Amino acid sequence: MSLTVKAVDAAKPQERPYKLTDGGGLYLFVAPTGLKSWRANYELNGKQRTRTYGRYPAMTLAQAREAHTQAKSTPAEAATVTPIAKVAPTFKAITEQWLKIKLPSLSNGKHQGQVAGTLERFAYPAIGKLPIDQIPRTKLVEVVQAVQKGGRVETAHRVAGRIAAVFDYAQDVGYIESHGAAGLVRVLQPRKVKKPMASIPPGEAGALLAAIDGYEEPVTRLGLQLLALTFVRVGEMRGMRWSELREDGTVWVVPADRMKAGLPHVVPLSQQARAVLEQLRVLTGDRNLVLDSPLRPGHALSENTFLFALYRLGYRGRMTAHGFRALASTVLNEQSGFAHDVIERQLAHRETDTVRAAYNRAQYLDQRRGLMQWWADWLDRQRESDRPPVSA
Repeated sequence: MSLTVKAVDAAKPQERPYKLTDGGGLYLFVAPTGLKSWRANYELNGKQRTRTYGRYPAMTLAQAREAHTQAKSTPAEAATVTPIAKVAPTFKAITEQWLKIKLPSLSNGKHQGQVAGTLERFAYPAIGKLPIDQIPRTKLVEVVQAVQKGGRVETAHRVAGRIAAVFDYAQDVGYIESHGAAGLVRVLQPRKVKKPMASIPPGEAGALLAAIDGYEEPVTRLGLQLLALTFVRVGEMRGMRWSELREDGTVWVVPADRMKAGLPHVVPLSQQARAVLEQLRVLTGDRNLVLDSPLRPGHALSENTFLFALYRLGYRGRMTAHGFRALASTVLNEQSGFAHDVIERQLAHRETDTVRAAYNRAQYLDQRRGLMQWWADWLDRQRESDRPPVSA
């Protein structure tokens, strides 16, 4: 069935690009941005190619049919494609269009800034002002390999992926028919495989807890105990504020801006965790930060404070502050009897989009209260089993 002007006008953008066929191979390509262009596929040397005749409404339905009829009567080898525009937009202009679509899909504001920032820093200086259809692959290779210099292999891979995404977008909306940005990572060194954070086996938990109990500096000691009891990430623990406690101190709500996933996280506090917090309140209760640094009042403990403390306790290479998450995950999944989804909610931070909703409607919150108390009791049992017997 042939298209009508009414049908073309009514075509609305969707999440993915789609086609409306007119007959004889002519179709209207509708991009997620709403841009519409007239296209047709043909075969040349055994490969399928695409002609783009022009954009709607600059090129009407009647004009597109005429151009398509003329193109079909011309041998494929000699066929010419009506230019999409006299001068294609620059890479920067296309990137800005792509970012308007891409960034809202990223819930983490920090990640949004990184996506835009890497392109602005590493791609714009070399190719930002160049028309999107005049950037050869060799130039793109230069860009990503330049990023790689100085050991920035991971960043180079990210830049390559984001450049390719911009070119894919330009192709989808009709600015270019093909591009050379695909597979740019092939010219880069392989990404380094991150080694898992060191974590002791469950059978050694008692000895570790006993060692922590003997650590002299009180804020660090209590911080490590609280980290073991809550198994949150180190950055979340370092930034903990007294104002984040809820319901008489039985719940801690970590705000979205300190979470890796960019969503609030609910941490039910066991009796043991609340007891640790009461000891900390004596030390830092008159300040904002729960783990306020003894050396730099008004600042959180440094990132390496916990790690160096574990080093001093003899756990270099065997345990890290992040390792408490791995320890908790292993024990809870193997020994606790709680459902996997409950454990994952407490580990993966999958909550709703506001603090109030996260607190009131967090999934499995009742079960998670029980889980956190079970975990604290398990730690106590390990600690007690490691104590030497009292002689008569």
